[in-house]
Amino acid sequence: MTTGQIIAGVLLFAAVTAALYVWGLKKSLGQQEDLTRALLSACGSRVLKYLKKHDTITVRGVEQQIAGVTVRQFWSRKRLMVQDPAKVSGQVIDFLLDQQYIQPAGGGRYKRKP
Repeated sequence: MTTGQIIAGVLLFAAVTAALYVWGLKKSLGQQEDLTRALLSACGSRVLKYLKKHDTITVRGVEQQIAGVTVRQFWSRKRLMVQDPAKVSGQVIDFLLDQQYIQPAGGGRYKRKP
């Protein structure tokens, strides 16, 4: 091996190492937002699954469906769990309304959008 090949190898190794470090740093900075988005999606899926078998759901019903839902990313130990369903239920309902999965049915009830 020549000196030029050794220097090129060291520089390539340093560049790959720096790229992996930056990628990991970026992933860890956005992890909380990703977990929050995943939690809303998982809770929304539970509510929609309930609405497949039932016509409507109330806010209290949403709270019962989302109690204890946990999400995590496969490459991390951090987890996000619903510990107080009363606080999260409003966000889940807003998420489902924004995504147009549900619609108000009157009287504080919501139904699945056709």
